[in-house]
Amino acid sequence: MDCRTLRSIAALSAAIACAGCAAGASDLQQAQIACAGDRGSYRHLEVYVPRATVTRVLGFRSTRSGMHEGFLFTAAGSPSNVLVEDNTDITGPIPLHRGQTISLLGQYECSDGVIHWTHRDPAGRHVSGYIEANGQRYQ
Repeated sequence: MDCRTLRSIAALSAAIACAGCAAGASDLQQAQIACAGDRGSYRHLEVYVPRATVTRVLGFRSTRSGMHEGFLFTAAGSPSNVLVEDNTDITGPIPLHRGQTISLLGQYECSDGVIHWTHRDPAGRHVSGYIEANGQRYQ
C-alpha cells in the first residue's frame, strides 16, 4: 500500500474510534479527530455546532471567492479556538461580538482547520450551511 492509502485508513480508523468510544462527541470533535495528522489533505467534513461562543471577531477581507468575515469560537470539547470564514457576499454581514452564543452548520476543512461553507451554495452543488446568531439564521 502507498502512503496515501495508509493515511486514509488511519483517518477512517480514527473517525470510527471517535464515533464508537466518544458517545455524544460533537461533529466538530469528530472532524478534528478524523483530520488529526491529516493536515494538508483536501478532505472535508460537514459539521454541526449546536452551541458555541464567539471569542474574537476578525473583520472582513476580500478573497478570490468574494468578501469574507472571519471569527473565532470555542465549543464544548474543542481544545482550542476554531476559525470560521463566512462569505458575506452571500449571507450579508453578521453582527457578531465577543461572548455571543451562536450555532452553525458548515464544512470543516482538514487542509487548514477552518470551517467554510456556512452559507447556501448559489450553484446548488454543495450542502447549504448557516450561522444562527441573535435569533436569526444567516445563509
